[in-house]
Amino acid sequence: MRKTIFYLPALLLAGFCLRAQEGEKLLVRVSAGYQRQDFRWSIAGNSAGQDPNVYSELKWRGVSGPTGAAELEWKAWKRWRVFASGSRVFTRWGTMSDTDYGLDNRYDILYHESFTAVGGYDEALAAGIGYCIWNSGPFRLTPFIGYGIRAQYFPITDPGGPYDGLNSSYSAKWRGPLLRGEASLSLSRRWQVIANGVYHQVSYHATADWNLIPTFAQPVSFRHTADGYGIEMDAGLRYLVGKRVSLEAGGGYFNWQTGTGIDQLYLSAGGSDQTQLNGVVREGWRCTLGMEIELL
Repeated sequence: MRKTIFYLPALLLAGFCLRAQEGEKLLVRVSAGYQRQDFRWSIAGNSAGQDPNVYSELKWRGVSGPTGAAELEWKAWKRWRVFASGSRVFTRWGTMSDTDYGLDNRYDILYHESFTAVGGYDEALAAGIGYCIWNSGPFRLTPFIGYGIRAQYFPITDPGGPYDGLNSSYSAKWRGPLLRGEASLSLSRRWQVIANGVYHQVSYHATADWNLIPTFAQPVSFRHTADGYGIEMDAGLRYLVGKRVSLEAGGGYFNWQTGTGIDQLYLSAGGSDQTQLNGVVREGWRCTLGMEIELL
């Protein structure tokens, strides 16, 4: 996934170079900033969602760090547009808690422990095609349809703590089709308001390695599967520095979640067990500074 993030924009750039003599244009956007997110999931005691309705719950809070992104938008022909984008967040701060319950509705805490959450990442790749349906006066609007993949990795360790041998991890992927809207409004010759929104319809798949529980298999202790959606909204300001170069500043909010799904546990002695995944939620915000360059 990490290599693919850079391959797809590179392929689009190569395609543009092959056809540049026909008059198409390519917009290159790069940005850097900061992102913060909360992430959580829970399982029930059985596959019916009972005994208890919340048996084990993991929460990551304030998982944050620097982020970088790159996007290419190819004005391929008349009002047709093609885009490819990639981004990555390097986790530097955050906490994680693991709690087990004996009774319904999070009563009777059987186990609770907290850990730091550093060293992971959050990365995304998307591509799509769109058509500019409004390009009159100061306002432009382009809807896109495409496909996206988001991958997250959460290492779980406790160096110097009571669980010094802890070396577990949780890896998640959200993938599926997307609908995106991109809009801009010119305030003056140099200033623009920019905004975009994306809706993702996704399948969620995750694997975990719980290394300190001897009854769990390794390196895959359990898997999560579910269906869900993601919503991302970003807005900001763009300032035209020169004829083909502009600076951007903005921020965004995102909320991803699944419905109920399956928690498939694998045992070290062989065989497996199944219970209900109650749901997964990922939400947070970001702020970025960037640059857009229009190539000939």
